[in-house]
Amino acid sequence: MSFSTNTLYYGDCLDWMEQWDDQSVDLIYLDPPFNSKSQYNILFGNRSGGVDAQYRAFNDTWAWDEGAADRLARIDNAVAHPAHKAISGFHTMLGKCGMLGYLTYMAERLVHMRRLLKPTGSIYLHCDPTASHYLKVVMDAIFGSLHFRNEIIWSYRRWPSKSSYYQTMHDVILFYVVGSGHTFNVDYEPASDSYLKRFKGKTQVLDPETRTRKITVDKPTKGLARRDVWELSIIAGSSKERLGYPTQKPLALLDRIIAASSNPGDIVLDPFCGCGTAIESAHNLGRKFVGIDISAFAVDLIRNKRLDLGIPVKGIPADLYSAKLLAKDSPFNFESWAVTRLPGFAPNTKQVGDGGVDGKGKIAVKPDNFQSRLALAQAKGGKFNLSSLRDFLHVTKRDNAAFGCYISLNDVRSEAAAREVAEFGKFQIGATEYSRMNLWSIENYFDNRYPPMPPMLDPYNGKKIRDKLANHR
Repeated sequence: MSFSTNTLYYGDCLDWMEQWDDQSVDLIYLDPPFNSKSQYNILFGNRSGGVDAQYRAFNDTWAWDEGAADRLARIDNAVAHPAHKAISGFHTMLGKCGMLGYLTYMAERLVHMRRLLKPTGSIYLHCDPTASHYLKVVMDAIFGSLHFRNEIIWSYRRWPSKSSYYQTMHDVILFYVVGSGHTFNVDYEPASDSYLKRFKGKTQVLDPETRTRKITVDKPTKGLARRDVWELSIIAGSSKERLGYPTQKPLALLDRIIAASSNPGDIVLDPFCGCGTAIESAHNLGRKFVGIDISAFAVDLIRNKRLDLGIPVKGIPADLYSAKLLAKDSPFNFESWAVTRLPGFAPNTKQVGDGGVDGKGKIAVKPDNFQSRLALAQAKGGKFNLSSLRDFLHVTKRDNAAFGCYISLNDVRSEAAAREVAEFGKFQIGATEYSRMNLWSIENYFDNRYPPMPPMLDPYNGKKIRDKLANHR
């Protein structure tokens, strides 16, 4: 499956990258969650009061939990995984801790980044000194130590704090390539005053005859090829560039990376695109871009505050806020996604003129007091409307469905709605009674609350679903 360029994707970058074609990207820049113990990586709390997807992502990335244990087991069992030995070694050295959880998280994603890069491609991993030495070992394992090019030090100044050690005022950027034919456009530093005075502003080159002695030619100097220590200011608090995003990087930093390791028309991927500095830089420099972020707020920030280009967005919501954006931007996609949150339901393939039905399912066993096993669902992304519910009650009765579920974005607290649902009746399977009509919301979904559901069949293979909540979180 190929991705769409100049597009933003909601969701975990691993889920997206697993689907995409090999050797399809020219340059990857990533600024993933650092494994620091501070809170500056956490974006913002969910506007709707729940736990924000970005918060969960950062919080879970460096915790040792069930997810980290599963990742370790997968890599440990996959003897051909490029990072198998590195992660096993870290397991022995570090034990089961947050750092190991972080490294397994990164290893699973870096393997797919290596696969996506073209033979001429490059990758720049932005991290901090807390984890850079561990990440370099993982990168050596996946990309090969011979393909390491630079450990770039981004040095900056900011207001210092009291401490008993030297002020930490640099980040680390690990630069790797796929092969020897990688794209690299040499950048130059301005020549120093002493250099200009000595060579009078001319260019010093190797003598073409001896290839050892340097001579000066009558040509203005470009300066010296850029070193791996970059003095670049962070974004000032008063700068127009600042968007209020805690980990925002300066545009000048990304301009330097993208100009050096790609050409106009090339594809730049940022799998943790945040507020979109790499996306804006790629656009400004005439490159195509693909951005992924698990936070709907971050994607919205890029579209509305950073680049007002009508950038298309694809993906699966990770929180209520992103679900609301999906409902607003793409109502049909929201309906399909919302219906599949209910175990046993498949979306209606006909979305225009669907007769008031957005999804269908089948109850696993015939109700004791009802002839039909049909289950119907309708999803609405806007504000709740009682007449809409009444229309769906009519459709459920018309189609002789035993079970119906009306899906809204937020909880429906209308007494009139509750009364009409109660009056619609119940059906029975064995000793258990079920409401024929149910009110359920995406807000409930993100809180892990489901309506009382009868046993359902899998809509794609016809088998009974054993765990009705399996694979729906």
